[in-house]
Amino acid sequence: MIPTVYLGTGILQTIYATMRVRLRDHTSDVSYERELLTMEDGATVSLDWYPGIKPQSDGDEGKPIALVMSGVGGSSQEHHIRALVKSLAGSQQGFRIAVVNHRGTAKTPITSPRPYDSGLTEDFRTAVAHVRELNPNSKLVGIGFSMGANILTKYVGEEGTMCMLSCAVSVCCPFDISVSSAAMNESNLLNNYVFQPAVMSTLKRAIKRAQHLELDSSINIDQERVRNSKRLWELEDEFLVKIGGYKDLNEYYAKSSSVHFVDKIDVPYLAINSLDDRITPPHGIPMEKFSTNPNIALALVPHGGHLGFLTGFPPRIWFIRPIIEFISAIV
Repeated sequence: MIPTVYLGTGILQTIYATMRVRLRDHTSDVSYERELLTMEDGATVSLDWYPGIKPQSDGDEGKPIALVMSGVGGSSQEHHIRALVKSLAGSQQGFRIAVVNHRGTAKTPITSPRPYDSGLTEDFRTAVAHVRELNPNSKLVGIGFSMGANILTKYVGEEGTMCMLSCAVSVCCPFDISVSSAAMNESNLLNNYVFQPAVMSTLKRAIKRAQHLELDSSINIDQERVRNSKRLWELEDEFLVKIGGYKDLNEYYAKSSSVHFVDKIDVPYLAINSLDDRITPPHGIPMEKFSTNPNIALALVPHGGHLGFLTGFPPRIWFIRPIIEFISAIV
């Protein structure tokens, strides 16, 4: 797809997408109905449903349901999520949608000191099981973006032949967290002034909101380091690693990476990535696994940046159409 003429590089696509994350227009004007789920450790995850938690009419009973996950610091309120949601609902299949908000995001109550992280699949697993229980006659599909794509990919691989999803689509999946982390923590214009400030402010707000919860006495968090951290890796090292029970940052990256589960995926799976993505660079993609697992496909395009994929004027997100075409063909 030809990129918008004045958004011809990955950096420009990424910056433009980031700056309009709260844009609300006719393509993305949706209002959700919220449902709260309690996790095994007491944490709360919210599902934002569209058009609603229950089928809106008898004709909606049994329609397919898409479970959608955003990236780090994101939520159901991001423009590309809302645009996808509206298009899914308006498609020929008439999907119902449940956006799975990570712990502490989208004003979800914080009821556990443990935050979400790049490899925590249990919350999504619980959400899928819950949606399946409520809708036994509906086919379920998963769609994930960035970190949410990594969680989705890891989940589908972990489940293997027992996966309750009929298919899955990932957009800008990092696959190898160590590769994407190194890219995100480079000192450049995109990271210094766009990505890092946006992600860090969101994560720090969530941590501050959780201050009323007591940590296990064996976990020694340097709160000053957390407050003063400027880079994502610092926050991960001081907070996520310790609360998650990982030995160090390297173990956290290794155990969180979906790259180790791609070859175990047993349902139709489509990954959409771009060559000019500076956040999840292409050398983190396990090319050899895509050539050996017949259940998975990779669409690696020249332009798109990170969660941009903008074409035309005014710019529109082009990945929505192939996502709907892929999952509609399966369900």
